[in-house]
Amino acid sequence: MPRFLRIFLTGLSFAIFFGGSIGIGVALFPFLFLFAIGSPRRYRERNTRLVGWGYGTFIFWLRLVGLIDTTNRVEVPESLKGRPFVVVANHPTLIDVIFFLNAMRKLGLTCVVKHEWYHSFVFGAVLRGTSYLASPSSAESALGGKGLDRMVAHVNEGHPVMIFPEGTRSAARKLRRFRRGAFEIAKRCEVPIVRYFIAVDRPILMKGVPFWKVPDDKATYRIELLEVIDTKTDPRSARELTEDSEADYEQRFNQWLATREQRHFAGQVEERSAESAAAP
Repeated sequence: MPRFLRIFLTGLSFAIFFGGSIGIGVALFPFLFLFAIGSPRRYRERNTRLVGWGYGTFIFWLRLVGLIDTTNRVEVPESLKGRPFVVVANHPTLIDVIFFLNAMRKLGLTCVVKHEWYHSFVFGAVLRGTSYLASPSSAESALGGKGLDRMVAHVNEGHPVMIFPEGTRSAARKLRRFRRGAFEIAKRCEVPIVRYFIAVDRPILMKGVPFWKVPDDKATYRIELLEVIDTKTDPRSARELTEDSEADYEQRFNQWLATREQRHFAGQVEERSAESAAAP
């Protein structure tokens, strides 16, 4: 696919994403409130599931137009059904979270969204209509544990939640330092920590990189389920769980990065060989 077409399709895809988000909030959510018979909890749960389904539609579109591919689906342990848990993962690209919100929509998986988005005019109606959580505001952060307490209460109410320990997307060649929040929440609530490693075979939608800087070919995602941590029986503290998980992810990240670079180098050699063979 020509590069200009790949750039156009990427821009079009995000226009569809943002336009669809606004459309769902304006056109569908009011009707869902009527069907929820005035129950705010039922209303938010149905909206959360609907948005998760929408993310699946968006993933289908990205695969259809050849921008991304996946080697596997998100594996969801059977033991998680009907109970709250905390999902953690590394965060290489902008769209990582939508794979999980779609795969676990029937389990009611939620996530933490930017405080500014949650209260914005454009996306606020959609986000506030779901069971998603707003990230702590600057005022809450200044108060210390108030934001964390709100997340603990959210999980204790029965909501599974996904939190990226890095806090933002990973750097190009290294993981960011893990924050303790996700592990602290799981430890306080005594719920499982479900860990995943996300690998992408080429840089795409990275932190600080504009969307029009697209790779030469479609990016392929592989999402690996790691060992689930049962915080009820695991004697480690939240700090120890954070440090051990960070070390584990760093090792996996470095191995993955080395493998990706080896494949890239091999591809360059093969391409140059083909060019030499074709030369008169």
